[in-house]
Amino acid sequence: MNSTGQAGGRASQSLRDRVSVWRKLVERCGKKPTRKRVHALRVITLRIQAEVEHEVSELPHASHQAQAMSRFGKQAEKLRAALGSVRELDVWIGKLQVLRESLSKTTEYVPRSTRDTVRQIERLEDRLTRRRRTAGQKLLAEIEKRRQVLMDTADDLDQAASDGDDAMHGNEAATILKEFAAVAADFPTFDEENLHDFRKRIKKVRYVAEICGGDPECARIAAQMKKLQSAIGDWHDWQVLARTALRGKHANDVELKELLDSLAAEAFEAALAACHGAIARMGAFGTESVRKPAARSESYQPLHVKKLA
Repeated sequence: MNSTGQAGGRASQSLRDRVSVWRKLVERCGKKPTRKRVHALRVITLRIQAEVEHEVSELPHASHQAQAMSRFGKQAEKLRAALGSVRELDVWIGKLQVLRESLSKTTEYVPRSTRDTVRQIERLEDRLTRRRRTAGQKLLAEIEKRRQVLMDTADDLDQAASDGDDAMHGNEAATILKEFAAVAADFPTFDEENLHDFRKRIKKVRYVAEICGGDPECARIAAQMKKLQSAIGDWHDWQVLARTALRGKHANDVELKELLDSLAAEAFEAALAACHGAIARMGAFGTESVRKPAARSESYQPLHVKKLA
């Protein structure tokens, strides 16, 4: 296995450390999938996936290291799918709690429309909390069903990491920038249909940059990707929440729908600005292949505008 700007043994030990933490989090989530545990397990699973994908691309396909990494990647993807639905509900519930508290924090007269909105938020929170309990039970069952396979593939990955060589990488930052440029080239413009896709595609760029964080340039790239992912993620969460509020027996909660639509539209504008800024800054880091950001499609309208049109 190649290193990430260091000797192969040190990089491999770093991966082995992450696998060890991953094992413990799988066990903890398999007992009680709390919000913190689910989030931590999902993040470290993504990090390890990004790292092994990065390494597999430089290994002979038939090597036992590449095969072990590929097997782990497949199992990790299934685990992530189970974690994702739980994590999504945790994020939505958290956002609604903050929103409700911000509307309720006043000693002055509260307009009736605001009181109605708070009640509607509470109803949606209750609905999502019930869904979270169900999703948590499904996650427990999924981990239990896959526990042995997960641990076996982790053992194989651990062995593959211990068999790494002492080869040195070249300029990791340049490689990561090229990977970002390749992703950005697939998105000539950003809109509501492709922005979340862009966020998913740059996750690998971020995590590989974080793994190579001992390099100051990689650390700067990782910081840019984290900021960009956060902005797009915030928009996506509000967007899906707004759509969720349209469904079910509370679909006529007009005040809440208008508020969520407005928040989604504001977050979309912030996400677009973050995309354009990050692409410009990544270009300044040293690759001319990172494209100049294109203006958004003129056909874009925020959700609340589309509804009124």
